[in-house]
Amino acid sequence: MPPLPDMNAAEEIPPPAQPPINQDIFCQNCGYNLRTLTSDRCPECGRSLEGLRDSVSHIPWVHRKELGWFRAYWKTVWFVMFRQHDFCDEMARPVSYADSQGFRWVTVLFAYLPVLFADLILWIERMPNPSDDEIITLFWSNVELACVLHLGFLLFFAAATGLPGYFFHPRGVPRAQQNRAIALSYYACGSLSLLLVPTTAGMIWLHVGLDHWEGLLSLLLTAILPLALLAVWWLDLIHLARRLVPQRPARATGIATLCSLFWLILLGLCLVAIPALVLYVVAVFASFRL
Repeated sequence: MPPLPDMNAAEEIPPPAQPPINQDIFCQNCGYNLRTLTSDRCPECGRSLEGLRDSVSHIPWVHRKELGWFRAYWKTVWFVMFRQHDFCDEMARPVSYADSQGFRWVTVLFAYLPVLFADLILWIERMPNPSDDEIITLFWSNVELACVLHLGFLLFFAAATGLPGYFFHPRGVPRAQQNRAIALSYYACGSLSLLLVPTTAGMIWLHVGLDHWEGLLSLLLTAILPLALLAVWWLDLIHLARRLVPQRPARATGIATLCSLFWLILLGLCLVAIPALVLYVVAVFASFRL
């Protein structure tokens, strides 16, 4: 005689089906194409898809009217730097290009202000030139040429933050996905806003010198922290590229490599070539007056 069913046992009720995903969105864990999926988990690796199905953007900057722009900005920086998987999930929702550009320009401002403040402090305190190099001495003592160098910093931050967007429109990817990836690539530069920390460390190093441990520590932070912030930016771009074209991992590596190469080129143009050209022009005009 077969056993009687246990009437007290709770019946397993299957979870309700979700609306099918109607776009090419790939799982961040395994790269599985989630189009037409009606469940809450990836059938390949089991990752939760709850963040993908939310129709409201999780980027705090989008909600700056409710949060206030200052709070929304720094919450977005945290979101981009330390919640990269959630940040990449925004590829499943519409992303405002205008909002991303606004965030980018605020980041450019925050990245440049420490350079301006540091120079103002050095000028107010009349700190002596720490180098005997003729070029550094010339910029250190000449206000006009120092302004050219500041312009170079502004140009570099503006160009470097806008550059990644040119690499996020590969062939074979729907235009809507390309546009979202381009907009998100502008958010990825948020880590540059923390350049205030290494700039402050550099000021401490100039004031204290290298005879005390505070000066040595500040010199170490001045050298390492900018590289760490650039690395976070670089990793965000890799994650976005892998989310956009997971079937072509070499494409993500290529995007990261090209961005790094062009950043170095821009750095040389904006902080070396342009100031050197201005210096040459000034020297030529000065020679005519003699």
